[in-house]
Amino acid sequence: MGKHDREADRQGEEVAMDSIEAPFGEVIELRQIIHDSGVPLLRVIIRDGGRYTKVELDPASAHRWGRTMQQWAETVAAERGD
Repeated sequence: MGKHDREADRQGEEVAMDSIEAPFGEVIELRQIIHDSGVPLLRVIIRDGGRYTKVELDPASAHRWGRTMQQWAETVAAERGD
């Protein structure tokens, strides 16, 4: 089985990575999916009661978002003395 055959077999596959319970009852799910083009994407699903929001990020966008969130969290923790 060649590389493209393995990628074709993985299309549509979702791999659960994490589930985070946020402070006000939301649940954030992180999953890796393989786009039809073979590109791995990070699927972020935010559930709030019966509603949900789904965003799919390529590796560069996920990296930027993650870096921004980490910088924010570190700044807030430093300001609060955590």
